[in-house]
Amino acid sequence: MPGKPSRFLSAVEGTIYRYHMLDAGDTVLVGVSGGPDSVALLHSLVALRDTWSLDLIVAHLNHQLRGVVSDREAAFVRRLAARLKIPCEISSRNVASYKARHRLSLEQAGRAVRYAFYDEVAARYRAKKIALGHQANDNAESILIHLLRGTGPRGLAGIQPIREGRIIRPLIEITRKEILAFLNQSGFEYVQDASNLDRRYLRNRIRNDLLPVLQENFNPKVVFALTRLASIVRDEEDFWKEQIENRLQDLLLKRTSDCITLSLPGLIGLHPAFLRRLIREAVLLLKGNLRRLGHLHVEAVCELIKKGPPSGRLNLPRDVLVVRDRDELSFLLGPLRPPPKFEYEIDDVGTTFIREIGMLLKLSMHDAHDGKKVFHPQKSLSTAGFFDMDRISFPLKLRNWENGDRFRPLGMKGFQKVKTFFINHKVPRKKRLQCPILLSEGRIIWVGGYRIDDTVKVTEQTRRLLKAELLPE
Repeated sequence: MPGKPSRFLSAVEGTIYRYHMLDAGDTVLVGVSGGPDSVALLHSLVALRDTWSLDLIVAHLNHQLRGVVSDREAAFVRRLAARLKIPCEISSRNVASYKARHRLSLEQAGRAVRYAFYDEVAARYRAKKIALGHQANDNAESILIHLLRGTGPRGLAGIQPIREGRIIRPLIEITRKEILAFLNQSGFEYVQDASNLDRRYLRNRIRNDLLPVLQENFNPKVVFALTRLASIVRDEEDFWKEQIENRLQDLLLKRTSDCITLSLPGLIGLHPAFLRRLIREAVLLLKGNLRRLGHLHVEAVCELIKKGPPSGRLNLPRDVLVVRDRDELSFLLGPLRPPPKFEYEIDDVGTTFIREIGMLLKLSMHDAHDGKKVFHPQKSLSTAGFFDMDRISFPLKLRNWENGDRFRPLGMKGFQKVKTFFINHKVPRKKRLQCPILLSEGRIIWVGGYRIDDTVKVTEQTRRLLKAELLPE
């Protein structure tokens, strides 16, 4: 266990080696708040600088939350960096305003603004690594917070020692007590943040009330026990992540920047544990985080998958929409928007470009005798339609499908709603919205690409026939 400064530095370097946090010659941005953890981190990296041939940059962000106290902390960091002869970048951001604007908690807003600042500075100095002062007690507190909120396995994984290959936490295996001992024995100054005693925050109550009780009455090494738990769970999560990613690729039908579509039959038979993880992974891929996605949201998606309805939708936090459409399940970022309405009047045969759906409608006239070369037996579904020309008249109208549309499908004696036809033939909702409807004198003669109306079918008495084709642009 680290005690004296040399043992402390050995422990820090051991963590660096264990998680391969640094490479020789790295430029490292060090986030320094002025508190004991970040100050200990900075002094540790300064001590190891020559060994690793590191270039260090200090970065400090004033959150504008504590007035003159925040200003004093910024001044302290500036003096510390100057004394150590390290370049220092200090900036000020209005975290409270960001919190209100983005509807976040104060902690979430501070983290988002802080990381954005670190990224800006790292890019300016071409720093490959960003070192932060999270330590073992922080990790234990985070695990307990997640546990009390009813977390899944990911929450028990705690704070990652290294994230994205660039965010590193060299103190993550060292306790707060050991950090303070190192600072005091070395004579290093630091500032105390009085807000750490504010019991309005759950983390502070866990830090100052719960953890001491657990250490005194249950396990004096509870911080190490929770850290070990996190390490085990991280290994489990790494294994599961690989399994989930492989299965997701097997089920993936479509992926764009704002849509992930999966095969529904492949989801229905999955074990609940696998399905929950896969849902979370899909949301993570879509929006880059799992913020505000709770267990109840995931369970609602599971319910939609397993019990339907065949065409249903579910709103998740932060503008994520889940849509079940027959054999597909889509995760969409932002509200689902139907294609633009369109309506075209067609005066004669020729080609019409339906720009709203990127399709062409080609109409051609044929003599019934010659038409045998182009006419095929009527099929239940076809991208081409054939009509008795004497039973229709120009101008024709081409438009979107509308609720209430009715026609007499080929081979039927009675009328049927187009919506019912779509349902019976398992036409996905997205395709319904894009389906062009062809009308003559106000009545539907073709549900484009699917079925003609029985009243305009080609018979033995047909002299002229009209061929309609839907073609890609």
